[in-house]
Amino acid sequence: MQDLIWDAVPAQRKRKEENFTFPVLTMSALLKAGGGRKFTFNKASQSLLDIEGEDRVSFGFSADGNHIFIRKAADKAGFALTKTCTLSDKRTFEFIAKRLGLNTEVENNFTFTAVEYPGVFELTLMTATEAPVFSNTQLGEISDEQDLSADLDSLPEVPEGGALYTMMTNEDEVEDAVVVEALDEESTEDSSNEDIW
Repeated sequence: MQDLIWDAVPAQRKRKEENFTFPVLTMSALLKAGGGRKFTFNKASQSLLDIEGEDRVSFGFSADGNHIFIRKAADKAGFALTKTCTLSDKRTFEFIAKRLGLNTEVENNFTFTAVEYPGVFELTLMTATEAPVFSNTQLGEISDEQDLSADLDSLPEVPEGGALYTMMTNEDEVEDAVVVEALDEESTEDSSNEDIW
């Protein structure tokens, strides 16, 4: 009964979690035909660009279209952001995807690189090795045919009588004689006690 939601409709959307701790602009994947072409600024990129919801940003392109730049826009220039710092613009989305040859069926992430002009950053497509990948590590297979026995050949040999006996014999021989005499006396006492009973 504690898991029930009273006096409200359960949320239909899942809250998106931050995937990166550094500034990243994400182009969302197109999951269906006619889907929205969305750019999302993560918290670190919002801080870097000094933007918040409903501010404006501008994209800049080199003449060949292979270099993409971004900055915070002033007045009515650029594109207005939503309250959650996203923007949708089909023309810009498709231009970037076409120029860089992007697969739009997956998310494409861009990092920010400062350039010589203050407040202007170049967007660089992240490669798979730059993005953190969370996956299961394969440790190989174990089959019945593999020999899993320990290699005992590399262990030193244990002398007859055990390691403790060896330590004692390496010490003063007088102590060994005392230990042996003490053991003989105990065995003699045990046998004389048996005779009494």
